[in-house]
Amino acid sequence: MDIYVSLAEELMEALDRKKKGPPHEDMSAAMRGELAVLRLLSEEERALTAGEISRLLQMTTSRIAAVLGALEKKGLIVRSVDERDKRRVLVTPTERGLSLGRRKKQNLIHAISYTFEQIGEHDAREFVRLMKRVYDILPPPPPITLDDEQDEEQGGISRHE
Repeated sequence: MDIYVSLAEELMEALDRKKKGPPHEDMSAAMRGELAVLRLLSEEERALTAGEISRLLQMTTSRIAAVLGALEKKGLIVRSVDERDKRRVLVTPTERGLSLGRRKKQNLIHAISYTFEQIGEHDAREFVRLMKRVYDILPPPPPITLDDEQDEEQGGISRHE
């Protein structure tokens, strides 16, 4: 097996939130839809459309629609018709949504900083440096489909050396 494939599988296994217990819930929850949307809305400081949210978070529009529905039911966002363009629906966080998003972000920062403290400054700096480098070269995700034949027709990600 290619060493890079093996390392990628090892990293995915280590990051798989299904195999982690309760101590990792806040960290993995921050990566999921609802908190990602709340964080985005609180950082943008303007109303966004569902399409903009989908594009910025690189999530499917159907996933964003489900997340927005859940957030609206919880009273964390409000959807309203754009006064300038009645075809557009704007999404804004409520005060409760902003507050929750900020608290969850602080919890995540606390958990990460605690982890960094445990591994030491040198390793923490190296981890951040490597993650930034990986993020800079990571190819865009392929389209999400349920059809394996369509996936194969589009081709896989190739490694550039």
